[in-house]
Amino acid sequence: MPFQWRVVGGKDTGGILVRSGQELKSPQLPSRLSTGALVDQLELKGERLHYRLAGEGTGPSEGWVSLKVSGKPIVELERWCEDPLDDELFDKWAVLGRKLGPDEKPPPESVLREQSAERIQSAIGRPYVVLGLEPGAGSKSVRRAYHILALLHHPDKGGDEVIFKAVADAYKSITQSRDEQGGWKDLDGSAIPPWQGHAPQGTKGVSVVLFDAFGAPPWESRRLYTACWQEGCVRCWELSPPLPNRVPRLAGEIAVGGFINDVAALSPFGLLTAQSAGMKPQPGESLRIWNLKQTPFRPTTRAQVNAILDFGGKQEALENKGTAGGSTSSTSKALAVKADDEEGNIVESDAFTAVDEFGYLQKSSMVYLHYRGVRAISLWPKLGRRDVTPHLVATVSKDVLAVSKIGIDGCSLEPGYWKQPDPHGMTDVNVLRHESASRLWTGDNHGLIKCWDVQAAGRGEVISMNSGASGWISGMELWDSAGMMCVSHSSGLCFIDFKAGKMVHDIRKKEAVGALTALGVESNTFFAGVGSDLMQYDTRKFGASLDYKNMAVGMWNFSSPITALSCTETTHGHILVAAGCMDGKLAVLDST
Repeated sequence: MPFQWRVVGGKDTGGILVRSGQELKSPQLPSRLSTGALVDQLELKGERLHYRLAGEGTGPSEGWVSLKVSGKPIVELERWCEDPLDDELFDKWAVLGRKLGPDEKPPPESVLREQSAERIQSAIGRPYVVLGLEPGAGSKSVRRAYHILALLHHPDKGGDEVIFKAVADAYKSITQSRDEQGGWKDLDGSAIPPWQGHAPQGTKGVSVVLFDAFGAPPWESRRLYTACWQEGCVRCWELSPPLPNRVPRLAGEIAVGGFINDVAALSPFGLLTAQSAGMKPQPGESLRIWNLKQTPFRPTTRAQVNAILDFGGKQEALENKGTAGGSTSSTSKALAVKADDEEGNIVESDAFTAVDEFGYLQKSSMVYLHYRGVRAISLWPKLGRRDVTPHLVATVSKDVLAVSKIGIDGCSLEPGYWKQPDPHGMTDVNVLRHESASRLWTGDNHGLIKCWDVQAAGRGEVISMNSGASGWISGMELWDSAGMMCVSHSSGLCFIDFKAGKMVHDIRKKEAVGALTALGVESNTFFAGVGSDLMQYDTRKFGASLDYKNMAVGMWNFSSPITALSCTETTHGHILVAAGCMDGKLAVLDST
């Protein structure tokens, strides 16, 4: 079952009362449900829960209980969990409307698209049939079916707009209808204060925070992917429902085989990681795809040691003491590990700390586009809302800028769509953003920004200009309709009219602007990490004053410089923003 609940009441009465039906006047069952029992949610009707005992605790195996008595909770939501049958029951070919024989090879994508379109056209108005699913299919199946069909029928990939809209409408209809079933809602109106998500000492702090825009309430927990450059792993946090101590639950981590620079979610079950894998990485080591059905997030022994300890409810980050040996290898098979001291604390080292406990590196797919470490990833369309399905991915390293198509399975990249060597004269490129499906921008360590057009003749470089930055560029966001770009860098923020190719505003700061994020090309809101200040801006409120605080519509202060940002939209249209800091701390808040 997707939701599990914990009985917290009934300590003085031997458990809580259980009835056979939803009504409070329905017959009372002879035994009580014990305090501490864990139950699966079968149905939720207002304040009444239809449950099935999940194996912990004693009492009736099934029945109805109240969530509160006299306003006091007696049953609390514990967590969302995967339905083990969801994966087994999912049939990709039923979704595509094609049955293959034992030795039959899959038809070309164009044939699949045509056959699928005919089936969808005849099923419009019946959401589950449009998605090729049985009524009542689980959340995983709905997300997977939507993603497969959205990729197949996306207009940018040759699909029909009417069919694409029918698929999107079916997905929206199913998800909105389930919003009413809730058990809990999204993080609207709430905030999760800073918690020690990564090691408190690191070379670059938190390098990635990324909301999972595919899986979201009301079905599942709001998830956040995070990474610390030096730790060399991606962590997955369950943000909702908020736990009593308000610290998100660590679902697990995946060791990626190198110092991690960027992460992108290709699909509900496909992650792409960009890493620097040593001084002489082997081909494919710097870009890997992870199929989360084969390599799910799992708690590791290292995560238990290098995480937060909870002493009597007080959170304390592990201290780094002493020094340790260890050296990095040029290949992913020999990972350097930080040594532990006698007290179990992780001690400082120049090597990344991730350990591949589950043999996941062998199960991941290496992408052979780059030799040097990949620094940045950009998806098109940009994620932020859960009904967006990216179909293009761009990646950049010191030696190559490449654009690839995402495979229909959501866990692969099709062979080289467009590729250019030496994009910035062998200078490190830190930032990569799409302007459209055919145009993208890059920014490097010397403040130079470039625009690339994959449809242009020759090299494809159409604009090259100085951003005005005196150092490295840390972020970039674009608003295509206005023709404006905001660039964050080590000395401030600048606004560029990229259609005219000229600087419009230049805001200098004593502190570096470590990160920048916006919901999408049509959103007026964006966020910047100015030193340890998280600033929220609205482009409609920009006036003659260029003071970075007066321009802001929101401001939050952290204890350490902000190094990574991400934002997403909730089911009710609120904007959530997540921040990662130099000291390894993470925080999430509703900015609306």
